[in-house]
Formats: sequence, structure tokens, C-alpha cells
Amino acid sequence: MKTKKILSILILIVIVLLAVAVFKKFYDPKGDDKANQLSDKQITSLVKKVSKLIDVPEEKPIVATIIKAEELIAEQKFYVGSKDGDYLIVFPTAKKALIYREKENRLINVGPIIVDQQATSTQQTESIEKEQVSTSTKKEDNKKTE
Repeated sequence: MKTKKILSILILIVIVLLAVAVFKKFYDPKGDDKANQLSDKQITSLVKKVSKLIDVPEEKPIVATIIKAEELIAEQKFYVGSKDGDYLIVFPTAKKALIYREKENRLINVGPIIVDQQATSTQQTESIEKEQVSTSTKKEDNKKTE
């Protein structure tokens, strides 16, 4: 009887520890997002530093701090050479992106933003086809009810 009670308590503790581990791995609190966001002043400062290394467009960029660089490198060659803490600076109108390492005051990579037109048109076509199927199904249902 005592062994069953101890075993039950141990199983409960293991379940709680697993739940805490899973929670910590997947939970992204809103406070962390704000801590990673750069202020306008910081963005302006970064752009000023980068503009001494390369000509930059006259538009406000989107800036993100690179985290999990290894995962990004595995997904896209553009990130090869980047490290956690580097900055991804994107100029959407000029369709230009760059990776900047502030500690070394160095550009890691620069390239154009390429929008895959084929993927976009395929998604639009699929959306239109689904809409047409939905509309024709509704028409058939209306005919059946009449």
C-alpha cells in the first residue's frame, strides 16, 4: 500500500516536471517580444552605422534581432555566416535586406528580397477555386431546398 502511494507521488512529480518543461519550451510571453523590439532611436542609430558601410535606401527599415541563427541558416542560404545577436535589416520598398553585426561594425550579407510570384499566383488560384466550389455547392443546396 505504501509503495503504491510513493509510486503515485513519483509519477505525479514526473508529469508535473514534464508539463513545466513543455510549457517553458513553447511559451513565448509577450514581455519577451517587447524586450527584443528596437526603438525608433535604436533603428535610426543602426541605419546610420550601416550607411557608413553601404548605401541604404531612404526609407524606414524593418529591423529584427537574429535568434536561433542555426535554424535560419538551415532554412535559407542568405543567413549563412550570421550569428545570434546580428541584425536583419529589411527595406521593403527597395526590396533590399542585409545582415549587420554591430559588435564588429560589419555587414555579413546583403541581398534583394525576392517575392515568389508563382507561389503567390498559385495560392490565389487555389483560393479562387475553393471559392467557386463553395459557391456552386451553395447553389446546388439552394436548388435542392426549392
